[in-house]
Amino acid sequence: MADITGMDHKFTVIKNEDIARLAPGYADLLNLILSQIALDRMARGKDTAPIHLVINEDEFYAGEVIEILKRNGHWG
Repeated sequence: MADITGMDHKFTVIKNEDIARLAPGYADLLNLILSQIALDRMARGKDTAPIHLVINEDEFYAGEVIEILKRNGHWG
């Protein structure tokens, strides 16, 4: 496991496969929430569906990615 000390938990990541396994009513609720977030972002002039790169902390290369983020001022 990578050392994630000092990492700011700014994002919530949900695997699409996990969403697909939800009962339809729950998936609909999640879509409603995501739609409201998109509308709020639009009202603030932000991208409504930003795409982020995601890695799991247990990947063997996670430590290298963390070091790259730190060097570029994107950690914490």
